[in-house]
Amino acid sequence: MGYFYLGLAFLGAVAPYSFMGQFLLTHGLNFPELKTQLWASPISSFVGAAFLISSLVNLFFVLGEGRRLKMKGLWLPLLATVTVGVSCGLPLFLYLRDLALSRQRDREAAEEAAGLPAVIKR
Repeated sequence: MGYFYLGLAFLGAVAPYSFMGQFLLTHGLNFPELKTQLWASPISSFVGAAFLISSLVNLFFVLGEGRRLKMKGLWLPLLATVTVGVSCGLPLFLYLRDLALSRQRDREAAEEAAGLPAVIKR
């Protein structure tokens, strides 16, 4: 599943930025215009609100689950969520989580194969 998540993270970065690129070509880095267009209609407001709320939920999920699993490199999916969105940040986190869980399983299997007593195990 790891490479599947990584592919989704790539797609989740490319697809949104293809639309953002059109905006930048037309308006440049014009934040007031971006804000105006984001909240211009009920449907765009719906998308904007969903984006903000899901991004907030994803940030808390990444921090909570990442700390629980003692994962390293959490800054990367957090940065991806803030700069691109959940479409990139969540699958990137799931990829890193899959790697961390796989390494943990391998370590536990190696310790068990070595016959380490439970007291010595992490």
